[in-house]
Amino acid sequence: MVDQSLNARKEAILLAVIVEYIRTAAPVGSQHVLESAELSLSPASVRSQMANLEKEGYLTQPHVSAGRIPSIRGYRYFVDRLLRFDPVELARIEHDVADFLRSAKGALEDVLERSLTFLSQQTNYTAVMTTWAMSTESYKAIQVVCLAPDTVLVIVVGSKGTVERTTVHPSVAVDDWLASEVGSRLSAMLVGKDMSVPIDVAKLGGDVVDESGADGGQRGSNDGDPRGSVLETLFSAVATAINDLRVREEVGLRVRELSKTAAALEQLDQVAKVLETLEHDVHVVDLIRTLIETGSMVSIGDEGGVEALNDCSLVVAPCEIDGELVGSIGLIGPTRMDYSRALAAVEALSAQVARAVR
Repeated sequence: MVDQSLNARKEAILLAVIVEYIRTAAPVGSQHVLESAELSLSPASVRSQMANLEKEGYLTQPHVSAGRIPSIRGYRYFVDRLLRFDPVELARIEHDVADFLRSAKGALEDVLERSLTFLSQQTNYTAVMTTWAMSTESYKAIQVVCLAPDTVLVIVVGSKGTVERTTVHPSVAVDDWLASEVGSRLSAMLVGKDMSVPIDVAKLGGDVVDESGADGGQRGSNDGDPRGSVLETLFSAVATAINDLRVREEVGLRVRELSKTAAALEQLDQVAKVLETLEHDVHVVDLIRTLIETGSMVSIGDEGGVEALNDCSLVVAPCEIDGELVGSIGLIGPTRMDYSRALAAVEALSAQVARAVR
């Protein structure tokens, strides 16, 4: 938060400079401020006030003869104290979000993935998403699909919409019956149970043998293994894979339309750093987590401590289901981004996304 309040005149001047700079990306002169702020001041007084705002760190002057542009401190004051939302625009954004989510129903990650594209289209900025594991989620369904004799696809569905997929390469030959049987038995044993609790692979594998080994029949095996032994091997491999999925703390950072952030930055070295950071740097995920935990929504320039994003701003909001944090969705753009539109879109989407998860 800004540590002091400016007087009404300085606030009006700062607001005029920021609004115009966001619109044009060009330094703003005193004449424009005088006209747009509707102040009963002389041009000399406006120039004096702008100079004072520069001394106080709210504006900067890129060149001696140029007008002023906002500093990071100026943007922060604007976001915390001066930002206003147009009710008509806000209502339109909320309506568009509701329309989108009605057609985007599905698993949590699928909804968030589609939301990234929607956000980027709405704002023309880079959309970002993170997801976290839910400690209180329970198993809803487990499906095992035979893709090849040595490969099965394992799909785990959580009670709050998460869907995890992984492939397993067991040491036994697999057919459709074996895959389906393992999926059915795992579902019968685990549905409704806490996903944060590790599966006791040895115990459940033994239970499978007890249930299926009586007839000693062979199914889906080319090496003479009894059906119970083949089932136990496949069952253990799948259960181990599910345990590996369970311990993953987060899916990570996903982005859409990196080019939109790149296009807003003028220097090529800045573009390269931003693109590399968004694709690989875990510090962006840490920054998003910090914003969520502190209840903040906006990180401006170097406030976030991620050097490559010093010329960017991040707007983020949590996504919750049944009161529990499941992830976040947000936008990255230049520091001169349209904060009112970005905040409105992110807030509206995060507030309604739970309704689309099924």
